[in-house]
Amino acid sequence: MMCQKTGSLSTSSLLLVCLVALPGCALLQSLLGSTPKPTASITGVRIADFSLNDLTLVFDMAVNNPYQVDLPLVNVDYSLASQSKPFLQGQAPLQGSIPAGKSKTLSLPAKIVFVDLIKALQGVKAGSSVPYKGSLGLSVNAPVLGALRLPLEKEGQLPVPAAPDVSVPSVTWKNVSLAGATGLVKMRVRNPNSFAFDVAGLDYDIKLGDFNLAKGGLTNAASLAAGAAQEIGINVSVSTAQAGMAIVKMLQGQSSGYSLGGTIAIGTPFGPLRIPLAVKGQVPFLR
Repeated sequence: MMCQKTGSLSTSSLLLVCLVALPGCALLQSLLGSTPKPTASITGVRIADFSLNDLTLVFDMAVNNPYQVDLPLVNVDYSLASQSKPFLQGQAPLQGSIPAGKSKTLSLPAKIVFVDLIKALQGVKAGSSVPYKGSLGLSVNAPVLGALRLPLEKEGQLPVPAAPDVSVPSVTWKNVSLAGATGLVKMRVRNPNSFAFDVAGLDYDIKLGDFNLAKGGLTNAASLAAGAAQEIGINVSVSTAQAGMAIVKMLQGQSSGYSLGGTIAIGTPFGPLRIPLAVKGQVPFLR
């Protein structure tokens, strides 16, 4: 009697297991067979927060959810290397999910500090452009299949900018008299970078000794190829009534110490840069 009862229970249990398992098996076969897996692709890479010290490389990733339920996001891992030498890696958590049957674009910001980059990559210096390869892994939590890592790769160029060299090579004076003088200040801008840039804006404050010689602004002042230099002329006028006789005596000399302050805005292929100016030197006077 006991054996018969046990046999009856075993048969019932097996039947129950089969009935419960069949729908799950069908769902699993559907997910693994006819239904495709989630996919991801990098739709673009852009540079944000660009400065002489660092930049943020932003990867835009499109994720496609083929399921009839939402696809939870887990995290994204990333590694950046140049010529097989890694210089940055990390992991960032992701919140939310991809709606059922839809696509969604996610953005991954990766901050690159140039001092750390130069230490990691021998031979790299300010003014160069560094080739890089980004290897990313976007992890999602798929139904039935569980955790999935979707690999992504992207190659590109990474700028390590150098500030332009700005100087005042000469001042040419005309009509120097007791009433004052007019002149032309030559400002020289050199591009030390391996990429071209435009001088989109230039706010300047030029002093000769303690005298405020000229203050103003220029737009679209120059376009410089890699390693090229260009001189920009600024007309100035000095009035003895405002500056006093001391400035006339200075202008009658051969040279003077100068200081140049302000900011220079340059446009690069990687984005705009705004750089403060603080230059001092000795400038010859020409007639």
